[in-house]
Amino acid sequence: MTPFIAALVVSFCVCLLIVLTQRWHGHLTHDPAVGVQKAHSTPVPRIGGLGIFLGLVAGWGVGPEQVHDTLEPILLAGLPAIAAGLLEDVTKRVGVTPRLLATMVSGLLICVLTGHWLHRLDLPLVDQLLAHPPVAIAFTAFAVAGLANAINLIDGFNGLASGTLAGCFATFAVVAQAAGDEPLSIASGVLAAATLGFWLVNYPFGRLFMGDGGAYFGGFALAWVAVLLPSRNPNVSPWESLLVCAYPVIETLYTVYRRLRDRQHPGMPDSRHLHSLLKTQWVMRLVPLWPRWARHALVCVPLWGFAALPAGLAIAMKDSPTTHLMLAFAGVVVAYHLLYQTLARDAQVHPIADAPSSEWLGGEDTPAGGAGQTGPTSQTGQGQRAVGQPAPLPTSAAASQKVGSPPPGSGDSGQLYGK
Repeated sequence: MTPFIAALVVSFCVCLLIVLTQRWHGHLTHDPAVGVQKAHSTPVPRIGGLGIFLGLVAGWGVGPEQVHDTLEPILLAGLPAIAAGLLEDVTKRVGVTPRLLATMVSGLLICVLTGHWLHRLDLPLVDQLLAHPPVAIAFTAFAVAGLANAINLIDGFNGLASGTLAGCFATFAVVAQAAGDEPLSIASGVLAAATLGFWLVNYPFGRLFMGDGGAYFGGFALAWVAVLLPSRNPNVSPWESLLVCAYPVIETLYTVYRRLRDRQHPGMPDSRHLHSLLKTQWVMRLVPLWPRWARHALVCVPLWGFAALPAGLAIAMKDSPTTHLMLAFAGVVVAYHLLYQTLARDAQVHPIADAPSSEWLGGEDTPAGGAGQTGPTSQTGQGQRAVGQPAPLPTSAAASQKVGSPPPGSGDSGQLYGK
């Protein structure tokens, strides 16, 4: 059995087993359906990260000897990240800071275990600082923790984070193979297969969630592959790795920027991400009567495409100068900004709630503001309106809103901005 098949099969089977046995562990592992970032209507197990981790263990176990040196440090150093995430998945009491520190510890551990870290960014002044190992190791640990949390940040709809992860790992497999680093290419393929095993259970119906454990471990592993590729292959620019991971990186930096702009804590969850705007301003208009699971599944499609764009550029530009890679990344940032601002402005003028689907299409959803309501209309404070039809803000309220800021009273997954 190849390591790819082993990782895929074990991950899928473990995830399926978690779903089938939830009646016994659900009181610990279920994710409640109430909260700012919730997009589901019934409790769902949120320990899918176990399947990804055990799938990777299986791939490591049957993989060739040359891959062990790449996968072993990921499995060992990733323990703090997945442990902190799983503890939060079960207890729901682990704060943001301890989880961030756990991913940083994982980053420090893997630097020590492998002797690799980010020693260059192809920026003269920065590279002078990174020439000092303590500075480089600290920067690498911070970067690893940042990307791990970025994956957790985009984990807003079924299949979005896991599909993005699998695509990034697959891209790294191609880039590493082109660079002549076969062990890293195989290891990236195994990581993609383990993630895909979970994705098959998660998408599109959302029977199992990745949880913080899966998001942090998957993000940590992705970050380390991104670090290891240019570290082991001097002919590969670190900006190539950044292009592969562009979507979660940009989403995170943009989120921190707008929260600071609005004088909010950067770690405070909100419901104003790009995937949420796509749900309300695009999906709810396109297919308002689809069941909720189908609407949420559709949100992922354009975002997978957006993530694939810079990843494809990384492959196509693998022999390009660093300045060209920087310009490509800047172009992706501009594209994200324009898309976000367009949707945010539209949300101000034509706000649309995540209304329930009609019963004849199989919808059993409850709208955010009205328990027990089903059918093709949604009750609001201004009377009934058809599903998917805009509910305009009062003139005074609309005029007071900044572009990209939620209207008064918003903040749940059923409001304007989603997770």
